[in-house]
Amino acid sequence: MRLNFSQIFFFATIMGGLTLGIIDKTLPLLSTNSVQAMEASTSPSLQSTTWYISGWSGSPVPGSAPITLQFKDNRLMGTAGCNSFNGAYTSGEGNLTIDQALATTRKACAAEVMAQEQKFLQLLTQVTAYSIGDDGQLTLTYLKDGEQGSVTFIPASQYNALHNSQWQLVTMAGVEPITNEENSQGIPQIQFLGDRLAGTGGCNRLMGQFTIDGENLTIDERMASTMMACPEPLMNQEQQFIQALVNAQKYQILTSGELVIDYLMADKTEQLVFLPLMVDPQTQG
Repeated sequence: MRLNFSQIFFFATIMGGLTLGIIDKTLPLLSTNSVQAMEASTSPSLQSTTWYISGWSGSPVPGSAPITLQFKDNRLMGTAGCNSFNGAYTSGEGNLTIDQALATTRKACAAEVMAQEQKFLQLLTQVTAYSIGDDGQLTLTYLKDGEQGSVTFIPASQYNALHNSQWQLVTMAGVEPITNEENSQGIPQIQFLGDRLAGTGGCNRLMGQFTIDGENLTIDERMASTMMACPEPLMNQEQQFIQALVNAQKYQILTSGELVIDYLMADKTEQLVFLPLMVDPQTQG
């Protein structure tokens, strides 16, 4: 039978000083400050961590590079989805100010990635504060046009191969998807960014959250979607696709590049198989 610490202490008190003396040697009591110091040493700090974006209004689109931050001494650096950037910052007691003169490289990527990149870089110069939560995530608070907003990041230790990736469905339960001839995005697609899942079911846009624990994948059943109407076969396929996602169990990325998600349907394990999608660079005028 295993005894917890409170039980050992209780028995030691009853048995007297001899037993308590033994416990003092084998299980030294720690002060509250010592425990807090130990906990703080295992949590990520602003300057010793690479941060990957995980939450931002508008469901950020994955770019050719993940959106990241690094703080070192008084310098800030990272990637904004396409280009790298760097600049100066000051911080103290939860306050954070990032210099407006951020320098960037000059690569060209897809139009939506470039637009998002500019929005993100402008956001950085409007940051006023930061905090690191018990879950290890970094939250930057910014003030834009008099309104407060926030963007969150996960530490590198929580980053996963699925993050900042896009996938297009190849088969669902061994069957190839049907397509929407009137919609070039008719084939179901998903993308992962931080703890956010987005994509299309072949007709409607999908949004939700996911968590990963080793090879286990859990997708929140409270997925949101737009309300467009499409031909019945596509609508049926979309519903099957959503049900497959929220019943996800495990995932693996094969050496050949496919993403395979095992899901449970009617007490039987089926598979979603995806091929990766890449954002194609384009020259900006």
